[in-house]
Amino acid sequence: MKNNIIIIILIVVIIAFGSAFFFFNYNSKPAKIVYYNYSPGSEFITNLKGDDKFIKAGIELEVTDKNVLNELTEQNPKIRDAIIQILRNETAQDLEGSEGQAKLQNQIKSQINKILGADKITNVYFDDFIVQ
Repeated sequence: MKNNIIIIILIVVIIAFGSAFFFFNYNSKPAKIVYYNYSPGSEFITNLKGDDKFIKAGIELEVTDKNVLNELTEQNPKIRDAIIQILRNETAQDLEGSEGQAKLQNQIKSQINKILGADKITNVYFDDFIVQ
């Protein structure tokens, strides 16, 4: 009789732990990532390298940490200067097509992450992009 009670208690405990394991592992939703956008100011308009052409670009930076927004605000003059330097070193041919724009986005992202001292920028978006 005493052995039957111990076996029943063990079965109940195993079922409880098994249910808890499945509930927490298969019903839990992954943490939702929240993205924050930062605009480094007005549009960028500058001459391109070696051409009589210019670029006009609106740029948005994406981060996942809300605290980085304050750091971006503090570093905004350095960020704007870095973006202008990058744009001025490009030719119109460098910026052609989606590959040229993707390369430019990666350059901007990399340079701003260097200014911030860590990989805090997750994406760079153009909300306006004209080369003439």
